[in-house]
Amino acid sequence: MEYQRSVEWIAFLLSFIFLSGQLGLIGAFFVLYINPTWLLWLIPGAIVLIYWSVVTFRPIKFTTKPNSNLRDNMSLCYITWLIYCLNLIPQVILLFSHVTDQLERKFYFGPRMLKLTLSCTPFLFVVFVFGHHNRNISQFRNYYVAYLANEVTLDLFDGVEILENLFVDDIEFTVSISIKVVLLVLSSINFLLPAIALYDLHSQRPSKQITFKVIYKGCSLIILNIPYLIIRLILWHSYHKDISVLFMKNIIITALNTEELLHHYFVERRTSNQSTTPHQHNIHRIESQV
Repeated sequence: MEYQRSVEWIAFLLSFIFLSGQLGLIGAFFVLYINPTWLLWLIPGAIVLIYWSVVTFRPIKFTTKPNSNLRDNMSLCYITWLIYCLNLIPQVILLFSHVTDQLERKFYFGPRMLKLTLSCTPFLFVVFVFGHHNRNISQFRNYYVAYLANEVTLDLFDGVEILENLFVDDIEFTVSISIKVVLLVLSSINFLLPAIALYDLHSQRPSKQITFKVIYKGCSLIILNIPYLIIRLILWHSYHKDISVLFMKNIIITALNTEELLHHYFVERRTSNQSTTPHQHNIHRIESQV
């Protein structure tokens, strides 16, 4: 209990620091490159920060109670992430439509600072997960938390890294409007998808957990990794852009998720159906006797 409380305190403090820093830096980019009135974006950001802080503080209070309820611990996590994304996504779109064309590499608030600002999102997800999970005697749940903190975070980093192609560092390398729109749409979806994984932590029933895990893997395969793989090939072939190291990550995750989805469909479902068939047969036999 003491260890869990310490982890949640650290997660609470880190998430508050990094979230407030990210919101403040985005506001600074708006003020410096667009208009000082865009500082009004800090108002919804402050609301998100307050709500995030209240929700992440709740598990700390629950760890002090003997009858801690797992559902109470997790009930607001996926809603909080959705609220955070609904504030972040419009800001990211505005940054890449109004700010990135004006960034100066030598200036402190340049491309590197903007990349650092956006890379706070995967870190926020990690501390958010570890600040909300209930580390109990269920080893399966601990493994699942570790899975979330690895695979989902890697997808988030992938979405942030691929946005680097929208920075105008060279006049000869300027992507088309269609690729820019596709990348922004895919990255926006990428920011939202962790809500599916967080809903697993909200759910108490293992059957739901398996179902939503499969849903996330399907979305990660079809919506993220395959499109990212195709786009990186286009950027490499048509725009002579250096290939990203995450190109191989897209290939590996595509292969692994495909295998797991096929295993779930052809093996796990068939095993589940076979295990329920005798039970259903007995029910029908009893009903016929009655």
